[in-house]
Parts: sequence; C-alpha cells; structure tokens
Amino acid sequence: MNIELRNITKSFGGKKVIDSLSMEIASGSFTTLLGPSGCGKTTLLRMIAGLETPDSGEIFLDGRCVFSSTEKVNIPPERRGFGFVFQDFALWPHMKVRENVAFGLKVRKKPDIERKVMEALHAVQLDEYADRYPSQLSGGQQQRVSFARAIAMEPSCILFDEPLSALDAMLREEMRSELKSLVSERGITSVFVTHDQTEAMSMSDMIAVMYRGVIEQYDTPENIYSKPCSAFSARFIGSSNWIDDFTMFRPEHISFTPSGDSDIEYRAVVSGSEYLGSSYRILMRYGDEKWIAECDKRIPPGTEVPVYINRNSILRIGK
Repeated sequence: MNIELRNITKSFGGKKVIDSLSMEIASGSFTTLLGPSGCGKTTLLRMIAGLETPDSGEIFLDGRCVFSSTEKVNIPPERRGFGFVFQDFALWPHMKVRENVAFGLKVRKKPDIERKVMEALHAVQLDEYADRYPSQLSGGQQQRVSFARAIAMEPSCILFDEPLSALDAMLREEMRSELKSLVSERGITSVFVTHDQTEAMSMSDMIAVMYRGVIEQYDTPENIYSKPCSAFSARFIGSSNWIDDFTMFRPEHISFTPSGDSDIEYRAVVSGSEYLGSSYRILMRYGDEKWIAECDKRIPPGTEVPVYINRNSILRIGK
C-alpha cells in the first residue's frame, strides 16, 4: 500500500500539532515516524488510520482518496485496510490466544478463520500457546499475539504505535528483528511510531524525523546520520559534537593522534572517562560545548588533550 499525505494540518485547543505536512510512504517499505514526545507523530499515525480527522489536507491510499477536507471525503478506519499494533497489546483477557487472533476475522466474517489463525501464530512462534489466556503469557509473548492478530487480517499496511516500549531492553532488541522480519517477508507496508532512535535506525527503510508538528528530515537512516539537514536531526539522531552553532562532527571521527594533512587539531579538556568493556568513552569540553569520543585507555579528568578531526568529516548545518 502506497500512502500519500498532502498538506495535512491538525490543531487541538487552538494549538497546531501538525503543520502543513506532506509525505509519501512507498508500498512495501518500513517507515518510522521518529521524534520526542509531543512532536505529533502519534497524531499523524492516527490520522492515517482514520482515528483522528485532519483539519485540512488530503490522504491517499494506493491513489484512492480516503480523506479530503475540500471534497468532504472521510473513509472510516475499518474500510482503510490497516492492521494495528499498539503499545498496550489490547488483548481480551477472557479470551484464549486463538480467540484473540480470530476476533477481527470473525467480526469481518472472513473465510478460513482457523487456518489463518494458526498460520499467524506459527509465524510468531506461538503455535503451542493457542489455548492459553493472555495472563498466562510473558510480555513478549503477549506482544507476539498482537502481531499475530494484525497479520492474520492480511492487511496491506500495519500501523505500529510504540509497540515495544512496554518491554524490557533485552526483549525489545529481540523483538525488533522479529517484527521487521515478519513484515518484510510478507511485503507489508509498515508505519512505525517511536521516540527511540535505536529502534528507528535499526529497523527502518525510511525515517521521518519530526519536531513541533513538521518533518525536519525524511530520508534513509544512513543519510539522516551522515547528512543531517537540520540541527535538530543532527542532535536527535546519534551523538554529535558541536564546534559552534552550525558546525558539528560525529564522535567516531575524533582521533587522538594525527593521521594526515586533512586533519584539523583542536584542544579539549577531559571531564571524565566511562568504561565500556572494549573501550572507554571520553567526556570532554571544548569551550562551552561537550564532546565525547572513544579511546582504548582512561584519560584523567582535567587533562588537556589534542584531538584531530578530518576536515571532510566536519558538517555544516543550517546557515
């Protein structure tokens, strides 16, 4: 499913939360809406789903208009062909796993319900848990049930609203790869909302970095990291060391020894060292700016050190 948004706006209580936003999500892609709390990403997802109504603009699914403020079109959520996976799993506690997965199929009177349920449970490796209740499952297993429920409907697109945020760190990492594989193997268009940059970078084909209701940058993870087009993108994605308000470089480009004629030398003062196992994270100050770098040894606080950055690794942002 191809999704196109044209000049979407939305306000709550007189405050604009989405401001003339346009974007296109390619069919079969995994696209993440990434940004801090309050940036408008969940509101945007809900408008795509039909759960919120834009104040103005247009939404197209595979070229079909499902919302238009000027043409007075507003197709309801159940006719837009989406699957949904939410943060709180939203499982019926009195229903067994197989009944939870079958619920939407029964409501829509789909054929071959039992087969589709068991195929979906097999895809998420929960075949043997079909007759258990949600309370008898771990958090990760409950999330797998919510995935199974979504894919059982055979949707053209699945909308994910921070589905991993309730899981612990180790389980989140495991579920990231499982979820991405699950939708990629089926060619399902996916729109994923998160404030976690690691999730976004590791899972996405495209990322829309959002701030205050606008898209700061819409690009591949690689380009957003290596070629940020705004200070917000540069600061929000990965770590950044700033030379001044408009010039920055990534920490991995720092060297404590010169490597060639293209290097620029700076003097920074070490404020601390953090042991990471394979290396140390060195915390430094350069004027009013805080810098970080990695080193193979601890450096005492207060030490002034020369650091070298290849001039080609220094990025000019904005002005």
